[in-house]
Amino acid sequence: MTFTVRKAELHEGHALGQFAEACFRESFGYLFPEEALDLLCSKAFTTPVMEGLIRNGTWIAEGPEGWRGYVALSPDPCPVEGLARPHLELSRLYVPAPWMGQGVSDALMTAFLADARAKGVRGVWLEAFEGNPRALRFYRRWGFKDLAGSVKIREGLHLPHRILASELNG
Repeated sequence: MTFTVRKAELHEGHALGQFAEACFRESFGYLFPEEALDLLCSKAFTTPVMEGLIRNGTWIAEGPEGWRGYVALSPDPCPVEGLARPHLELSRLYVPAPWMGQGVSDALMTAFLADARAKGVRGVWLEAFEGNPRALRFYRRWGFKDLAGSVKIREGLHLPHRILASELNG
């Protein structure tokens, strides 16, 4: 099965919001009571939020049957000292379960890193949920190093995360 990776377009904000919410619910919905999950999603996946992600830089992997994943960046500064500047945050990378293990995440990461390098970025960072060992292995395979722990509070839940970073060369 083939797919391509392309930059998201601003007019796709609503569709990206629906796709992103479905990805989030699939990945992390089990952590939240239904009412809290609905409230979180009603804020996190609105069209204006998604249009902001698209403006910052978002790539979509798509095949003949539709979208297979997406990656988004953010200009947010790394909360831990020591990462070369300028740097960017890899704020979201999601691939639905049916497409995992088929190279989609690697293709999205390649697009993200190529764009970061083209912008003169020297370091990239992210926060990954500690309860997602598959994601942690993926980022480590891509050369991300563990810098510190953090806690994200979402709808009353305290979710432990790891701050990971990678220096970019050339």
